[in-house]
Amino acid sequence: MPLQLHRVSSDGEFNEIVQCICESYATPVNRIWRLFRHDPSPAGFIELRDRLIREFRADPTACWLKVVDTEIGNKVVGAALWNTYTENPYPIYKDHPMEAYWWPEGEPRKFANHLLDQFIGDRYKKMARPHMCVEEANRLNLETFIEATDLGKLTYEACGLVYAGTNYLETAKRNASPAWKGLERDMQTPIHMYRMWRPAGGRWVEGKTQLPWEKDQEDGKKDQ
Repeated sequence: MPLQLHRVSSDGEFNEIVQCICESYATPVNRIWRLFRHDPSPAGFIELRDRLIREFRADPTACWLKVVDTEIGNKVVGAALWNTYTENPYPIYKDHPMEAYWWPEGEPRKFANHLLDQFIGDRYKKMARPHMCVEEANRLNLETFIEATDLGKLTYEACGLVYAGTNYLETAKRNASPAWKGLERDMQTPIHMYRMWRPAGGRWVEGKTQLPWEKDQEDGKKDQ
């Protein structure tokens, strides 16, 4: 079998991982990835790589996985970050959960922050419960959440996740400056992401299984 799955353990592995991700997200363009990698220059590559390493080392819930092709010198051909949350990772809603400090100050950063607030803010509303990747979720009987692009949606559905709504990242506003409008053209906003969900144990029954936030709303009404 030429493809092998490995758990990432060293900082030195990230150079090839980030190179693989950048190449794979270039065609077709992944606009969410562009939000996290604003600067396409070699210096921007190093900043992104080092940022991912810092975040990985600081997050005990994080697990990076990579796939290598043994027939071409163990070249990295795929990678993914999964987080294992045995407790609610979003207990308190935040209006501004992350600062896009890798974007230039001024209008560009305000634009990036506006998108990030919607992207990550959606997790506080829809993913505020223990969850993790499929294998670990089966072992611990927890749910799985992930955001997907158009291409990713098909892949995750094949792995047993179901479509659970769309998150639209909007940037339209009144009296937008020329710089803001230029950023909208460059990032091709609005951007949409699909929420994908897999219930604990993968037990999904069409027409019967409730999405978690639907059940939360029902429980809230019962408590009133």
